Amino acid sequence: MSEAFKKYICKTCGLIYDEAMGDPDSGLAPGTRFEDIPDDWYCPLCLVSKSDFILLDTAKAKASTDGAPKRKAKTHADVLIIGAGYAGWQAAENIRQALPDAEISLLTACDGTVYPKPTLSMALSQGRTPDDLKETTAEEKASELNIGVKTLTKVISINPLRKKVMTTSGSFQYKKLILATGAKALSPKVDGDAAQDMLTINDLSAYRRFIKALKGKQSVTLIGGGLIATELAEDLISQAIQVNMVIRGAHLMSQILPEAISQTLEAKLQAKGVQFYKNSELKEMNSSEKGYQLHTDQGEQIKTDVVVAAIGLAPNLLLAQKAKLKTNLGICINSACQTSDPDIYAIGDCVESEGVLQAYLEPIRRQAKAIAAHLKGDETHSFQVLPSLIKTKTPSLSIMISPPLHASHGQWEQTLIVGDNQRLLYKDGDTVSGFALSGELVTKANALYQELFNH
Repeated sequence: MSEAFKKYICKTCGLIYDEAMGDPDSGLAPGTRFEDIPDDWYCPLCLVSKSDFILLDTAKAKASTDGAPKRKAKTHADVLIIGAGYAGWQAAENIRQALPDAEISLLTACDGTVYPKPTLSMALSQGRTPDDLKETTAEEKASELNIGVKTLTKVISINPLRKKVMTTSGSFQYKKLILATGAKALSPKVDGDAAQDMLTINDLSAYRRFIKALKGKQSVTLIGGGLIATELAEDLISQAIQVNMVIRGAHLMSQILPEAISQTLEAKLQAKGVQFYKNSELKEMNSSEKGYQLHTDQGEQIKTDVVVAAIGLAPNLLLAQKAKLKTNLGICINSACQTSDPDIYAIGDCVESEGVLQAYLEPIRRQAKAIAAHLKGDETHSFQVLPSLIKTKTPSLSIMISPPLHASHGQWEQTLIVGDNQRLLYKDGDTVSGFALSGELVTKANALYQELFNH
């Protein structure tokens, strides 16, 4: 009798590799055992290596443990980190590895729970509750890294001259400061007596509120048509929930995905019951007897049980601006991830480099390595802005995209189409600065990325 198939989970993004299903997008047939996967295989979602996967049962057992001793944040630190999202913890891990004896402390306004944020848009289809997503507590993670941590503490201001951070729990001195303040979810400004009931999902606590609001409901309206909104739509329809999407643009993921592939995806989602309201903006949200009544600027009226805004993120810049650091779209950093103050670094969704915001996990990992190397005095490791390679969490249609860093005067050109299998290149003259693949062609994404960008 053959051994039962197992499931493995990516510690970084929460993707589950099911041996029974395999990963056809990466060329792994159903039934491929995890130990038989080549060592150079990588997570198709966040690009970490095979070694970053653990047994799903092991992850659940780890998440259930608690009771680690408190790791108090010292009032004087060699390195002080503000923020306990993926960026903050990545900075802590890499700096601890580079500087084993450094006094490191981390401050966060939340409870610091470590969890894979990308899972928030696929947890329903995975059958995972908010509690299932928790990997470890802040205290457990701090104990593992031998650092101090102060949770539920809001940072009020930074004094770069005195190298002091003022918080709701007192002041903290630093030699080097890391800003990992992340980004906040945007909500549209709408009229109506229920506008305050609109939800956003950008962290685990917000996801808990969403799941609570979803209980017993049959329909959800998503405001937005970008990557996250589309992934949430897929997750919701997997649970037989009616989904409406109010999309400001002409097609899904218009900022990163060519219209040809978007139309194919839209047709598949529409066949599953998704109702699209394109070129529309929500103007009014009112209470009704069984939920909400929505009104768009196109005169459309939508009845729905739950409303979720997924129109994008805005970097949290207030602390940096109050400290008079240079900001633009984000906190401006150089190749060492230093801000305009050389003793203050920044990492993650809050930063801008070369005029580009990159709100993905892969550049965060490289930023963390660059900061740690610079603190150690190693000038050979630096952060470069590179084109991203994105796998969408859209089971209806496999898609891999490497959108252009700067959408210039170029355009998408279709080079292959066979049914759902499409390949488009973003070209500005003879220069190719992006690509999009769908269907079975996604297996060629890594090779094409290497060919085009030599990375």
